[in-house]
Amino acid sequence: MLPKKIKVIVNPNAGGGQGRQCFPLLREKLLERRIPFHLQFSESAEHVTLLARQAQTEGYNIIVTCGGDGTAHRALQAMVGSHAVLGFVPLGRGNDLPRNLGIPEDLESACSLLSRGQVRRIDLIQVNEDLYMAGVGGIGFDAEVNVIANRLNRYLSGKATYILPLLLKTLTYRPKKIALQLDRDYLKGLILMVAFGNIRSYGRGMQITPLAEPDDGLLDVCWIDPVKKLRLYRFFPTVYSGEHLDKPEVHYYRTSTVQAKSTTPLDLYGDGEFLCKTPFNLRVLPRSLRVLVP
Repeated sequence: MLPKKIKVIVNPNAGGGQGRQCFPLLREKLLERRIPFHLQFSESAEHVTLLARQAQTEGYNIIVTCGGDGTAHRALQAMVGSHAVLGFVPLGRGNDLPRNLGIPEDLESACSLLSRGQVRRIDLIQVNEDLYMAGVGGIGFDAEVNVIANRLNRYLSGKATYILPLLLKTLTYRPKKIALQLDRDYLKGLILMVAFGNIRSYGRGMQITPLAEPDDGLLDVCWIDPVKKLRLYRFFPTVYSGEHLDKPEVHYYRTSTVQAKSTTPLDLYGDGEFLCKTPFNLRVLPRSLRVLVP
């Protein structure tokens, strides 16, 4: 690899303002490692993508997102198939992508990776023609939970960011009808939700697609049939361990493509961000993103 030239994009609002608060300490730790770097605050989600694109034209070969999964999601939109490497300083509420890649959440360890980390290539999921996700996407119940979580995230922290919205949504959720065309299977019917996983977890550790690997060239699909409210309350804790795969309501598939249709438009959320509505197409792009890992 060429000599390291690092651009660090800091989301000042990540983790309830942790990005702004930790800025002096982050700068100090990077200076200690004597690696050429440039720190810059992002001004919006779109600005993250712009900064990542500009960094590559300016010759930076490692682009580090200091924030959460949403910040990384915005940066990788400008890095698909490039030689630049995506690094992480996890400061968000979820941090599922770096956690699945073995990246510690403490600042000291994350900064040390910038000097001694290894480059790994992982898959990305192309959404329609011009969007990409690296983690987990979903339609149905979990997408509607995401809407509530994004509205409440400034008031909550830790697992409460996901658990409280989930409990609220169980009071009003109605099953949705969806049709999916996979590589070998055609699925149609009512769902509680469907998750599409390039990695194992989302929502800060919920192992919704526990068999997923980020570099196997496949997308894991977890289809969950509608369940009654009481059953859902009992069902939910098993997702943290991946034991939900043993439940009769759960159906698990692997595929390289997905075509999703529904009579009523449904939201697709991926990496914690709204991506599009049905109908949509998903396609695995094998090993199309370089990331810095232990």
